[in-house]
Amino acid sequence: MDVTTPFADMTDSLLGWASQTELKLTQRLAEHPYFPETGFNTDELERLDRLFGTFLSRQVSAGANLADLLEITPAMTVCSLISRASRMLDRDAFFQEYLVGLGLVPQASWTEDVAVRVPELLTKAGLEVPGPADPVDLLAFHAGVTSSEVATLLSLLDQLPPDTSGEAVTMILVDDSYLALIAEEDLEEEDQPALPLTAAVAMLAPARLAGLLDGVQELRRFSTTHPTSWLDRDRSHLVPFLPELVAESVEAELRERPVGTPGRQHTVGVATRELRPRLILDIRRRKVCLRLPEQRVAPGTEGDGGEVSWRVSLEGTTRIFRTGRPWGEPTYAAALDVAVEHQTREATVQDMTNGITWVVPLVDNEDPVLIFAANGQNLSDKVSLHHAELLVLTPADATLVDVVTGDEVPVIESFEVEGWNSWICRRLETSQVASLQVVRPGQSPSAMHQLRSIDPRQRVRFHHPAPALKDIRSTAGLEVYPESLVAEFPPTLSGSEEMWYLSISAYSGIGEAGEEVAEPEPLAVPAAGGVFHIFDPEAYEVPWVGEYLIRLRGPRNESFRHRYAIVEGMYTQTDIAGLCHSVRIPALGGLSEAQLTVGRGEKPFEVEPRRISVAPDEAGADFSIITEEGDQLPLRFTPPRLAFEVPLLSYPPMWRTTRLELGPRQFDPSGQLRIRGTGDMGNPRVSIINHHGSPLRSIKLESHDGGITWTAPMAAIAASTAVLPSGRLQFEWTCLRSDKRVTVFLAAINNTPHASAVEVVEGKLSFSDLATDRQLAAWAWPETAPWAAARTIELEGPETPLPEALIDAGPLLVQLHTADPFTNLRPPLNPGVGALRAEQPGHFAEQSAALQELSAFLSGESEVPPSDPQVLPVLWDHIAAWADSDGGEGIVNRGSIQAVLEAQPQAALAALSASLVPADKQPGRIIASGLVNITFGRAAAEPAGNSDEELAAAVLGSDSAAEPVAAVDSAVGEGAADSHRAAWIGSLEMLGQLPELFVALEAESEAGDPREAKAAVRAHLASLEKIAGKTLINTLGTGRDSTLDSACIDQSTVMIAQMEKSQQETLLQMFFANADIVPGPIMADSPRLLAVFETFKKREQLIELLTSEGLIKPAVSLLRALRSANRSLYSAARIRFDKLDGVNTEDRSNAWALAPVVSLVFALSARMHAHGLMGKSRTLDKAARGWAQLADLVPDLVTGDLISAEAMVLAAKYPGIIA
Repeated sequence: MDVTTPFADMTDSLLGWASQTELKLTQRLAEHPYFPETGFNTDELERLDRLFGTFLSRQVSAGANLADLLEITPAMTVCSLISRASRMLDRDAFFQEYLVGLGLVPQASWTEDVAVRVPELLTKAGLEVPGPADPVDLLAFHAGVTSSEVATLLSLLDQLPPDTSGEAVTMILVDDSYLALIAEEDLEEEDQPALPLTAAVAMLAPARLAGLLDGVQELRRFSTTHPTSWLDRDRSHLVPFLPELVAESVEAELRERPVGTPGRQHTVGVATRELRPRLILDIRRRKVCLRLPEQRVAPGTEGDGGEVSWRVSLEGTTRIFRTGRPWGEPTYAAALDVAVEHQTREATVQDMTNGITWVVPLVDNEDPVLIFAANGQNLSDKVSLHHAELLVLTPADATLVDVVTGDEVPVIESFEVEGWNSWICRRLETSQVASLQVVRPGQSPSAMHQLRSIDPRQRVRFHHPAPALKDIRSTAGLEVYPESLVAEFPPTLSGSEEMWYLSISAYSGIGEAGEEVAEPEPLAVPAAGGVFHIFDPEAYEVPWVGEYLIRLRGPRNESFRHRYAIVEGMYTQTDIAGLCHSVRIPALGGLSEAQLTVGRGEKPFEVEPRRISVAPDEAGADFSIITEEGDQLPLRFTPPRLAFEVPLLSYPPMWRTTRLELGPRQFDPSGQLRIRGTGDMGNPRVSIINHHGSPLRSIKLESHDGGITWTAPMAAIAASTAVLPSGRLQFEWTCLRSDKRVTVFLAAINNTPHASAVEVVEGKLSFSDLATDRQLAAWAWPETAPWAAARTIELEGPETPLPEALIDAGPLLVQLHTADPFTNLRPPLNPGVGALRAEQPGHFAEQSAALQELSAFLSGESEVPPSDPQVLPVLWDHIAAWADSDGGEGIVNRGSIQAVLEAQPQAALAALSASLVPADKQPGRIIASGLVNITFGRAAAEPAGNSDEELAAAVLGSDSAAEPVAAVDSAVGEGAADSHRAAWIGSLEMLGQLPELFVALEAESEAGDPREAKAAVRAHLASLEKIAGKTLINTLGTGRDSTLDSACIDQSTVMIAQMEKSQQETLLQMFFANADIVPGPIMADSPRLLAVFETFKKREQLIELLTSEGLIKPAVSLLRALRSANRSLYSAARIRFDKLDGVNTEDRSNAWALAPVVSLVFALSARMHAHGLMGKSRTLDKAARGWAQLADLVPDLVTGDLISAEAMVLAAKYPGIIA
């Protein structure tokens, strides 16, 4: 060992990490002498514990002296000591537990040495020492409130008046009068005084503790003010703000056991729900999904009032989803999983019903990895992981390394995730792994880079030893199991036996506390861990029957909970009548009948009713399990039924069970037929049968999920049915349970339409030639409010009453469709082909005042368009045809609408990103509307309060006249979601705000104190850099976009276009192999290169557009105007043209190569005109239609050029704008 250093192993892979971490911690602690104020959270500290402990144990094993190691790493040592103190178990054995937690085998001399050194280490690390005190008390002081005492502290606060100050609480802790207020059931240990460490801290540093307790009280008040949503609300405004290290424990306790809960130590608490959208991995379907959470809906309402309306924006494209209450749930709509179809940086989610907006991060280009637990839970935001098995999604070229050992992490299996090209998901065995790092090509494993720790000791795992009973659910929707839930405990953190407690309560639904069913049971967990049955089969002679919420509480107030429904010893068999025994199929009167047989084990219970059967016209049957002691568990039997999805031209695909009635040309040839069963289907096929009963064509189906879902392309089906006057589409398969061939009609084909016309007569829909022999329903949209949701109308015959909201609401668009009594068919967003029009006067009035004005304007009852910014997204939806071939000539009052958009450019930009215009069509809309020719600054007349959620809620929250159930604060800052929906729109908005900031900076500089303005500019540029990248900031500073030199078409690219296709693909793969694997800032080199590459792939369309629309001559004319207006910007515009030196651009086949040149010239001309550097150009106006079509073809190229042009123009007009 080198005598000049305390380190024994100089080759240790963590040595560099230790040096770097010590330096960073020293700087951080120097700024905050009171540890809670450093902002550390448990996640960060657990990573430090794991890696620091590994480093120490390896150095000690190599011969180093522990005391010397701690002496040279005071910052890491005190951070790890305080981390342990925040989760203290036994103060008398604290230092032994500390060393064991670090992975060391403690020696008596070590524990004594560490204890003695605490004051010195704290001082050396820059932390305050409030006075002479026991070393454990000093560490507890810096921990704030140790987690093991949080529950008792909150119980004490529950006994005091709500407005009791932190100082008053501290005083009763000092004089011991608090002991009389704490009930015996709230004690941490029955034979120990309550809150010993908190009381010691109160005596040691009363002012510090009082400040923390004021923060706890403020958080408690906030949670009672917003009892159902406080966890999802922004709490940064609370004063005093509770430091995260303490807040984590307090929030976790209040989440499960709200203010006022008695007996916190052992009470299970209320059942919680997911509050915000989150990313999950659907392992069975191998998809990454965005899970929309259970949300509150109006109790007792049906139809629109019983739904939650969602808007999900991914890469600028917004889609609408709706969720409703599941069976048996009175208050909350069901969760919904939305597939994320490819890698992207983030998603914006809006709950329109409750008025909440979230931004959900997805892929970080600096840390390209998504990490999931074995159940699909997203762990990507964690730096310390506690699972023995992980699913890790990364670029396929990445290697997963344990930096501590230098070895690759063991991979159990690998699989591709649908849509995530060039990415791979790997299931990892991490029980013996200490760290995880993603290493890309060109990188080397290093502890100095992004690193996660792994320590499975931190987590209790629940196991289901037996599969759930098929086709059975509890009233709360839980699967039902015949055997006990099993809890698996890892080795203890203290290295010795630890006492945990098991509490079980009845499950009473979301947000409700159930009745405790048994006294808390102590569980002595051995040092090596162990396995325990939650529902001990030997405990009672009667079976366990019920829905339960289980809680395991650890000695550090760890709380692991699980919902579980059990009928001990129960087994079942589902019998379905008819040819098919595995799934219900359409039959006389509805679906085939089904019956459930229930058996029991050694312990008796009764089943009521004894015969459980499902009639043809019912979806399921209810029954109850009753024990001798009177326990009763209501259950729902829902036998599986065949479901299929037939793509149609008239409306989007929908899962259904009963057959369709439709015309022969209504099938969508571009779609996929999907049929879902139970995995018991052999040799499935679909056949087209003609009007004579003869088969025309038979198509074999395929499955990619183990026989659950079968698919076939619709092209051949649509081609065959198009020539039939009548016939049917049928599905046939062999039922593997009955060994019989089964045939089901999916669709009856008939040339006769459902109805020939419809009109409104005295508040009723009156249909002409209605096909009364079909099971039909109707969707009706108010034409004067195309943004409003359709109403579903059950037909009573040729004349059917209209819903009140649609009477005198202007013309209606009515779409007849085949009803399905077993499936809730939700109306599509818009009417499709074949919708009938019913004339009536008026306009749709059941909506906000601003949208009523818009409806009146669109109906022609008013000639003045509304100016309220809330309607701007709807205007964008309405003018979606502006970039189409007619140039939007048919748009009513086009000039007035355009004036509304131009009067509020920044609001108009935000509204475009909030609209339903697809992301690839949005650039063309900006050009076609003329918005591209004006500045993007905030208009002076723009009304205040136009927050993102208000704007969005006004647009789609108006589906119903009812007020939103809850007016919850946005989960992101006001307007923050705008820049997240579409990065290019956010970039233009932020660039548009720079002149205003620059002017303010100049004014403050002249006044002599520009500090505040400089800080505002710096913060603004930091936000802009995060969205658009460093290159754009450099462009603002230099006036030159460096990507114009690299992201371009040149002679070699044109030569590649003339090669054979196989040669093209080989060469292009070399250039673009990794460019789109990890999404980065939109103005970085790779996205800009890919945008230009898009022109290569669209060569044929671009040749046609550039030559037929005459875009080249206007571009040449504008280039000359640029030379006269600004030589520097003219030089930038010529860069791409000069790169084409040697290319015959007059050859029509090479015209596509001019697309990047034309795009940049148009962009620079428009932005120069907007900022007054160039006069208004008729040439540009005439070329707008063709430019918009160019944007539709290559949107990324056009948006990138617009941003680049704006930055270069700003740099020219405001020299030194970012200096």
